[in-house]
Amino acid sequence: MKHTARAIILRNKKVLLVTGYNASTYWTPGGGIEEGETPLQALDREIMEELGAKVVSATPYMSYTYRKRQVEKYIVEIDRDITVGHEITGILWYDKDTEVKTSDGFMIKVVPKLLKEGLME
Repeated sequence: MKHTARAIILRNKKVLLVTGYNASTYWTPGGGIEEGETPLQALDREIMEELGAKVVSATPYMSYTYRKRQVEKYIVEIDRDITVGHEITGILWYDKDTEVKTSDGFMIKVVPKLLKEGLME
């Protein structure tokens, strides 16, 4: 089972989503945890690679299994404005009215919790 660490970065009750080369969906930044890494180390590495920023704080938010993946989600603050890294081709700030295709795990597992807790509109 693949193990991933992903960031929920919030601004004005919207969630940062990213997309990559030839992708048809958007997802939360982050990625696979490499051998010997902790989830937080992986998150630090992925945020720097994808967004050109350092993680200032990462608070565990939720953990779930979806489609043979163990996903660790953190509420994350970063140290600067985003600069799209070499793995990412686009970003957007997502709310419930945004009309883009997102990853199924984000839509099914994360969005309902964010809405219920008032973190996203």
